[in-house]
Amino acid sequence: MRIAVLDRDKCSPIKCGDKLCKRVCPINRGGEECIVDANDGKVYINEGMCIGCNICVRRCPFGAISIVNLSEELLSRLVYRYGQNGFTLYSLPTPRFGKVLGFLGKNGIGKSTALEILGKKLSPNLGIENPTEHDVMNFFKGSELFNYFEKLQKLKIAIKPQNLSQLVRYKIKVIDFLLQFAKKSEINSAAKGISIDYALDKNLNELSGGELQKISILAATLKDADIYFFDEPLAFLDICERIKVSDYIRNLSKKNKAVVLIEHDLLLLDYMTDYVNIIYGKPGCYGIIAEIRAAKKAINDYLSGFLKEENIRFRDKPIKFDFSSRIREKAYSLFEWPAFTKSYNNFKLKVDAGSINSKSIVGIAGRNAIGKTTFVKCIAGLLEADEKNLKLKMKISYKPQYLEENDTQSVTSVVKKEKINKRLISLLSLEQLMMRQLKQLSGGELQRLAIAACLAKEADVYLLDEPSAYLDVEERLQAARAIEETIREKESAAFVVDHDLLFLSYLADSLIIFSGQSAVSGKASSTYDIMSGMNELLKMLEITLRKDEETGRPRINKPDSVLDREQRKKGNFFQT
Repeated sequence: MRIAVLDRDKCSPIKCGDKLCKRVCPINRGGEECIVDANDGKVYINEGMCIGCNICVRRCPFGAISIVNLSEELLSRLVYRYGQNGFTLYSLPTPRFGKVLGFLGKNGIGKSTALEILGKKLSPNLGIENPTEHDVMNFFKGSELFNYFEKLQKLKIAIKPQNLSQLVRYKIKVIDFLLQFAKKSEINSAAKGISIDYALDKNLNELSGGELQKISILAATLKDADIYFFDEPLAFLDICERIKVSDYIRNLSKKNKAVVLIEHDLLLLDYMTDYVNIIYGKPGCYGIIAEIRAAKKAINDYLSGFLKEENIRFRDKPIKFDFSSRIREKAYSLFEWPAFTKSYNNFKLKVDAGSINSKSIVGIAGRNAIGKTTFVKCIAGLLEADEKNLKLKMKISYKPQYLEENDTQSVTSVVKKEKINKRLISLLSLEQLMMRQLKQLSGGELQRLAIAACLAKEADVYLLDEPSAYLDVEERLQAARAIEETIREKESAAFVVDHDLLFLSYLADSLIIFSGQSAVSGKASSTYDIMSGMNELLKMLEITLRKDEETGRPRINKPDSVLDREQRKKGNFFQT
């Protein structure tokens, strides 16, 4: 079976010289019509006539065409297709009542589509025009999903969307917004459960991204529903908040509710879910939902890059976590900073003296609004310390937390301006973005470009603020590799601020821990080695981690389990 996919956003018939793909297609040149004009001024590729030569794929200057050969067996699993030459989703997962089900896969591979179908926002079209309800039910006959779709119209659904921008449009108090879904007493109790009760009297358009995330979660969970869907519920939240929200979401399943979620933080995905469906394929082209697995096995299989039951390999090498090799060769001390403070009207940050070595990556972890970004900006020279004692003669390259997304310049112009080399372009998968404008990029695409631009500069120290935001699991690992290879090659160093503990533990060889009270005061520790730093951080978070025997990855122990109690007793919160 062959499918042809055209990314209509990338396709630009005028700029390529009046539909170059039509002119180079050997079928067209032979007098037949494989690639023809479409109603929207672009083209349509006849999959039945396509011979899979890939000439149009190679010649398209915008990377808009994909031709993929797939097993014919997948025809019987085609659940949804976005029109002619559109993205195709094969199979669906089955929610389980009293359990939490997670989706794991790259961005653009069908996770949100699957969630919308299960949540009644999309109807399965089976890749055909106007399928009847009988067609759909006949398609799922003999499977668990038959019973699910049979009951779906009677089930009450609650969905926490990925995009929070719609909430900002409501210029009303949070409490008035939430009163649509529950009584005030229920709202107060739930808000305390995820530490957002202080914001109930604020206006929605005054809230930060993390606060909006929590309100969105409340809006979904306050509804009396049978199934709850969460699309990236931990985005914008700090480490402490992620643990609390994960517990809150997991508790829903204890009421015999079905919970389905998408999340890229593997540590918390493992912690929250009972089962996981891996979705593999080609982003923007097709996605295949693999068999359901227990959460531990699913994540380990995903890290291995091989699905034994499906006989599918989707990554060349497995991903391992080896903390014994985490201490890198340190050529020399790069620089030291003295103890300093930085004060604002209602906030004060105190920083202990510290140092950083060449070829070293220092992770920075702690709550939101506690001074992490302020520390980075002081080190970068973008802010002045109270004592004016930071005279660090360092070349510094800084990637900010928030990225500019309304720029009309092209990715190609940024690549040329920042002198981003081929290695970074390849590592961060920027090849297919070259002809697009910055304002056309998704959050993840913009993030990858910003990381590349930061690492391309000649610097002694690279400061990256939340580089994992908007990235899927694979992209986070690519970003980690790009950062590590850059600092090793240039004998420089990096500070990385992030809330993904697995990402930090995979990347950093030392840590700076921030403690204090959000928006009031912050305290930055001196530099810990990775083992001691993680132990101190976990003690502050009141959780313990153990090492997975197969992959070496950290896993959160269940509270008050035998392992949790043993590790706490020994003071060993981070067991590797």
